[in-house]
Amino acid sequence: MTQSMVTSAIPFDRGRADAVDALLDTFRPDLFHRSGRIREALRDKGVHFLSITVVRGDGTEPTHLVLEISADGSPNDAYAAVATNLDAWITPILDTARIARRGPLQGLLAGHRVRTGQGLFQVAGLDFCGTPGLSVARIKQEWELARKLRDVLDASPPAGRALDTFHRAKRIVAEDPDLKPLLRPEPLERIAAEETSGLDAAYIVGLVLTGLATFLWPVLAVLALLLAAATVAAWTSHGATVGTLTLVVGLGVALAVLVGGLVALYLALRRKEAANTPVDDLPDRHVMAAIADSENLKDTQQNHLAGISVMQPGLLRELTLRIAFWVIGRMIADRRFRPGFLSDIGTIHYARWLRLPGTNKLLFFSNYGGSWESYLEDFITKASAGLTGAWSNTRGFPRTENLFFKGATDGDRFKRWARRQQQPTRFWYSAYPHLTTARIRTNAAIRQGLGRVSTEDEAAAWLGLFGSKVRPDSLIETFEVQTLLYGGLSRHRFAACLALRLPAEAARARAWLAGIAPRITFGDQPPRDKVLIAALSASGLRRLGLPQDTYDAFPAGFRAGMDSPGRANILADTGDDAADRWLWGGPSKPVDAVLLLYAETEATRDAEAASLAAAIAEAGGAVIHRIDPDPLPASDGDAVKAVREPFGFVDGVSQPIVRGTRRWLRQSDAIHTVEPGEFLLGYPDGRGYFPPSPTVSAALDHDELLPLADPAQSRGALIPDFGVNRREAARDFGRNGTFLVIRQLAQHVGAFDDYLKTAARDHAGHPAIPEQLDPALLPEWIGAKMVGRWKDGSSLVRFPHGPATRRHAPDRFRPDNGFLYGAEDPLGERCPLGAHIRRTNPRESLAPGSKSELGIVNRHRILRVGRAYGPAGGGDPEEPKPGLLFMCLNADIERQFEFIQQTWTFALQFHGLENEVDPIIGRGGRTGRLTVPSPRGPLNLTGIKDFVRMRGGAYLFMPSRSALQFLSRLA
Repeated sequence: MTQSMVTSAIPFDRGRADAVDALLDTFRPDLFHRSGRIREALRDKGVHFLSITVVRGDGTEPTHLVLEISADGSPNDAYAAVATNLDAWITPILDTARIARRGPLQGLLAGHRVRTGQGLFQVAGLDFCGTPGLSVARIKQEWELARKLRDVLDASPPAGRALDTFHRAKRIVAEDPDLKPLLRPEPLERIAAEETSGLDAAYIVGLVLTGLATFLWPVLAVLALLLAAATVAAWTSHGATVGTLTLVVGLGVALAVLVGGLVALYLALRRKEAANTPVDDLPDRHVMAAIADSENLKDTQQNHLAGISVMQPGLLRELTLRIAFWVIGRMIADRRFRPGFLSDIGTIHYARWLRLPGTNKLLFFSNYGGSWESYLEDFITKASAGLTGAWSNTRGFPRTENLFFKGATDGDRFKRWARRQQQPTRFWYSAYPHLTTARIRTNAAIRQGLGRVSTEDEAAAWLGLFGSKVRPDSLIETFEVQTLLYGGLSRHRFAACLALRLPAEAARARAWLAGIAPRITFGDQPPRDKVLIAALSASGLRRLGLPQDTYDAFPAGFRAGMDSPGRANILADTGDDAADRWLWGGPSKPVDAVLLLYAETEATRDAEAASLAAAIAEAGGAVIHRIDPDPLPASDGDAVKAVREPFGFVDGVSQPIVRGTRRWLRQSDAIHTVEPGEFLLGYPDGRGYFPPSPTVSAALDHDELLPLADPAQSRGALIPDFGVNRREAARDFGRNGTFLVIRQLAQHVGAFDDYLKTAARDHAGHPAIPEQLDPALLPEWIGAKMVGRWKDGSSLVRFPHGPATRRHAPDRFRPDNGFLYGAEDPLGERCPLGAHIRRTNPRESLAPGSKSELGIVNRHRILRVGRAYGPAGGGDPEEPKPGLLFMCLNADIERQFEFIQQTWTFALQFHGLENEVDPIIGRGGRTGRLTVPSPRGPLNLTGIKDFVRMRGGAYLFMPSRSALQFLSRLA
């Protein structure tokens, strides 16, 4: 659809200006009342906006009657629509102004049209359209359609699946003969969620070169002619050598002249800017009263602004005005702004700047949504550079710098200046005064989606157009994600871990999954009595019949399994920790699935565990191992008591905070905040990328359960874009799922305590031991050096000489976690470089004070959700010892869990150390040592034993709600 913005400026006697203004005021009822005669005359005639403004001349300048028209079709169509339908109102205006009219009104208007451009000899001006390609008829039809659909949804709110609601709404539209044609989608330009990169270096260089050709072509032409003449004369008179030399020298001289001229122009501009004196006068109160009468009218979501500014004198300002308009125009034409946006302002319907010929006036007309105050704030915060470039050439504007800078950013002065330029809007027509640009775009997207939506998540995005907005890429779909992601369920004190073998027959395995699926818990607000989490190993996915190509898309490490030889080298699962000696998860007892049960009471846990065991047995599978973690301490009111692991240290102190979760809203710590994509598939990670996710062909997802693998309709869009039919596009099986690592670790508590006592005896009096340390604390101090924290959870970085609870009441102390190793303890004199917690989360220790290093380390974080168990809880007849049911969540097992194990925990030369590994989970032997730095020389702890034994484990995938439903319904 072609759209035209035309302006006509008809000169008349200034003495008639007040009479014309008075007449324009009388037309207000016909303009702003819903049944006003002017509104009726222009209804459905293709005119978007129309205003008539009197622009008074100064001194000998003429006064002008200025008509600005925004309409569908060509300029002639615009003039014809106005002349044909408004003759009865415009003729009295012309008569009052005593403007002679010879011939038809259309000819008069067209004859006084002001054609604008940004060229050197054109009338300076710039037009902008905020709803490109949308006709008046389309805008109004799509508004009617959206209103009808809202009524449908109000009468019968969405329930069940989004696609079912969408099809119901579509059927109702199809039954309406007036709306049925709107089922045919119309094109709608995609609008990005964020402003595109406007000015990169290459674009700026191209802009400068093109600008030189646009504005300096007369100078370049003269220099070229002089150079050509000199070269030809020298060549003819003295031969080729002299001619060539003349050309080279001439080029240098021409370049010097050109550069000198540009420098002179720039210095002249800077002198003018320095001499410019901002005017702080208040606007005329009578004018302001008239403006107030025409702003924020009842039943109107739009306003009109007419600004008349006086240009600063001189040709230089005429040139810089054209340059400013040209830069903005080029950026619009080159798509450096989003469609319908001026910089980052998206509330403008139509706007234009116009240098009124024969006067010293710069005119600005704008039809915009919202209030004047919000509009000017947008100018100040979102588009100050471009607007400063235009208006810096006028008198009284706030002081600018280099044409485009400062100026409008001086917000209060800019607003005062803008009010002084503003004229009362006396005659203004809008075809759809109740609509903002955002609503128009949304209505167009509703119409486009009605003809194109074919998938469940497209339907959800379409329904979001009714009172919501596009879901940001980083916003977690909470009720699709299993509850374990949101925390360790501390209020569910009792737990059980059931490792399962699924039935060999896929149909029976799927029937079992369908049976327990309703009991699995999703979202961040778990029921109080019990929670069930389900995760599947690679073999479990195969037993359920997952298609081979989808299975092959899972990471190789996950498919190989924790018990594979390759993983053993990475995880140091060798010797008595080897997989063939595990209780479960090894070659002799492979695991297909794990159910994690959490309950408020022991009785509920046991009853649910028995029910789940019976269900898998009935299906033909079996529980091959069970672990019952110790009950968590009972909470004291709303306070949750600290949980300790078997060695006696408070556990779970340092955890990443996932952006978008409730915990992030409560404590968004920049040190520990990580993006959702580090733990969930389908979301951006810390670098802004989406981790690879296994996909399923659309043909297999016959129930439309899974989201699109590439949700192009929403990803990165301001409003959903349904321009492409995605019915056959691949579906994302992994989205909202995560990988769960489980390792059952038996802990030799006696051996650990004995080592601390022996080391304390052997090293008593060593100069590295602080003099302030209570001798009775020496064994705990050694243990704290090995772990990196005191037993009460307080850090060695902040509390190097004793646990914090010696100074704070234990019931009021919360372990500290906001420290930075590199900034506060770069030498490891408080927390040794090889301590357990410094290895597993170095923070910025490897590059002290570096924020980028924090970002790098956070890419390797894991979300720990494990629990400790007692001697009887591990189900271990060979090692009836307490231990830790270590569990963690991560989006990439190799980059996160395995990286920590291989690159940090078991690295012999971590942080410049020599032949040391993690002193807590290391394997002892020759690497069983820890260097404890001090200003008086290091203390070397040697003979550290193997305190932890691996008893079983698995790599598992914790699917989303939709993925579990898909698996249970596979044919």
